[in-house]
Amino acid sequence: MNNALIGIVESIAGNNIYILLALTALLCLVLGLGLPTTANYLVVASLMAPVLVELGSAAGLVLPLIVVHLYVFYFGLMADVTPPVGLAAYAASAISRADPIKTGIQAFAYEIRTAILPLVFVFNTELVLIGIKSWWHGLFVFATSLLAILCFTTASQRFLFRRLRILEMVFLLVLAAALFRPDGVLSIVYPRWQSVELAPKEIAQEQTIKQTTSSDLRVSITRKTDYGDRYRLVNFTAREIKELSSGLSGGLSGGLSDGISSISSLGLGLEPRLDESGVSYLAITRLTAGAQAKGLRLDDRITKTERRVLERPSPYWVSLIAMLLLSLFFWRHASSARALKNEAYI
Repeated sequence: MNNALIGIVESIAGNNIYILLALTALLCLVLGLGLPTTANYLVVASLMAPVLVELGSAAGLVLPLIVVHLYVFYFGLMADVTPPVGLAAYAASAISRADPIKTGIQAFAYEIRTAILPLVFVFNTELVLIGIKSWWHGLFVFATSLLAILCFTTASQRFLFRRLRILEMVFLLVLAAALFRPDGVLSIVYPRWQSVELAPKEIAQEQTIKQTTSSDLRVSITRKTDYGDRYRLVNFTAREIKELSSGLSGGLSGGLSDGISSISSLGLGLEPRLDESGVSYLAITRLTAGAQAKGLRLDDRITKTERRVLERPSPYWVSLIAMLLLSLFFWRHASSARALKNEAYI
């Protein structure tokens, strides 16, 4: 059942991590309907946690196990207030003598601020103390996260000191995204990864080595399986690339012979082929032990190669700018609310 579930989710999501997370959240809500808390977590975690770990890596997202369990746990528990089967909503409506469906819808509207927390854990693992280097670093991360959840909650409830306008809601949502995931916002201007073109045969060995070993490299592949096309993203650090290239016999001559030299230092043999629809692609025909240990297989299709950009501003500049804009917004919004209050008294 687990393999079938992985195949269904991956066939729909492909290598899009956002679609994958949305489908996982939907499946967690469906599987969590009508189950008590303990059974809910056990079922959802056993079924969906392996799916997220395996497919998240294919989309370039390293997901720690604790983050995956928090993600499925949060969305599994949200089924208690999600119509049409919301046990908590039915219990509350029995006490208040209100309509259970309307109660569930209103509870879900209030629960939206909680729904964003699992996404924050996924894209910013510093919130679960992964990658925290000092006390000041941790305090800064938690402070920015509290401000971000304040922005998101204010925008979803559409009220701060007064009722918010549409543009003000959009502005707060943008600030929430910048505070929650500063690295993602920075990537819009300064991408973390740069595409590496497959170089022609004439490129010299020294240039190829310098291009591939100066920074980390990641290779996107597509693999044929019984469940359809599967996607993988294999990362090579600069040290691993250097070790692989130094272990090749005869330098890069084997990689250059097939006319492909941008990833030749990995010791891969690549061959141009045509698929069923006549589209050309590169297939792996030779592997070193090191490349095979990283997860590459024969006949895998190379779809993209990218290298990490070394010279890049710190993402915390995005957080600082967002905090400054948020302070200005609060000051102006409070001033306008006081002005409206004074006009009402007059």
